[in-house]
Formats: sequence, structure tokens, C-alpha cells
Amino acid sequence: MKIPFIANIVLVSLLLFGCEPELEFPAEVMGLRPVYGKAADLEVRKLPPRELCRPGKIYIYGPYLFINEVHKGIHVINNSDPSKPQPLAFLQITGNVDMAVKDGFLYADHLTSLVVLDIREPENVKFVKAVEQTFGIGNGLYPPERNTYFECVDPSKGPVIGWAEALLQNPDCFR
Repeated sequence: MKIPFIANIVLVSLLLFGCEPELEFPAEVMGLRPVYGKAADLEVRKLPPRELCRPGKIYIYGPYLFINEVHKGIHVINNSDPSKPQPLAFLQITGNVDMAVKDGFLYADHLTSLVVLDIREPENVKFVKAVEQTFGIGNGLYPPERNTYFECVDPSKGPVIGWAEALLQNPDCFR
């Protein structure tokens, strides 16, 4: 039985291009190193106001501003008088970069979980609940960035609360 010409082309293409070459890891390269924390870093806490250092997203809720401090949490500011904004609190939410508000509740990412906060009284924000493992970024085993070398996670060192750029020696992981 003869194999049609098109089938031969497909078969040869699969043989030649179907396999990826094995990735070679460099001896030294810029990449990402996990930043390990403690159990306390995983708690969502209301803290006194602090200086805004690395702002991210901003959400306006009535006269209040909710300003993300990238990977650290959310600043709560009373902006009733825009010429004199009054910082009210800092919500420690490790790993936070995004938030949304609906019907008086603030939804924020917290590493791989989603936390829900009651902000109907912004002077007295209350934790409602956390939905664990909402964001599937490898349960903290992989950095969110792609096409990068990184130091493999060692769970015995604690939870990964972030990633830092570093010069890596003989990295074993790539994403």
C-alpha cells in the first residue's frame, strides 16, 4: 500500500520538527531567586499608614483611594479633601498586585489566593475570607514571569513571598 505524498510530508515534518532540543542551562545568568518568608507574611493585617514607595493600581471608592503597594499590600486613603489626603491604614497583603471592588467588598490577590475585604466602612476595613489556591502560578513554585531562569524553590526554607532578580550560578529551573 502506498502512502500519499501529503502524508509523507506530514510524517517527515513531525520527525524533524516535533521534538524540541534539550535546554542547556548556562553556568551563570541573570534570573530570579525566590524570596522566602515566614508564616506571619501570609497573614492579611491592617497596619498603621506608611509611606507609599512603589505604587501600583489605584481604585476609587467614594472619597477613598485604595492604592496598591506592589507586592506588599494596599494603602487606604481618605481623599475627601484632595489637597490634604489623609492616610488611614495599610493593608498588608503579601504578593498583591491587583484588586477590584464590587458592592462594598475589595477583592485582592494574595500570592496564590484571593482575599475578600469588607470596605463598606473604609476607616475600619475587615477581613472576610480567603479563597486558597485561586491563582494557579504553580503554588508559589514558579515565578510569574516566563522565559526566565530561576532558582528552584526549596519548600523547607518557608513560603515564597516574592521573586528577586539575581545573578544565578548553575540554575536548574527555567520557565
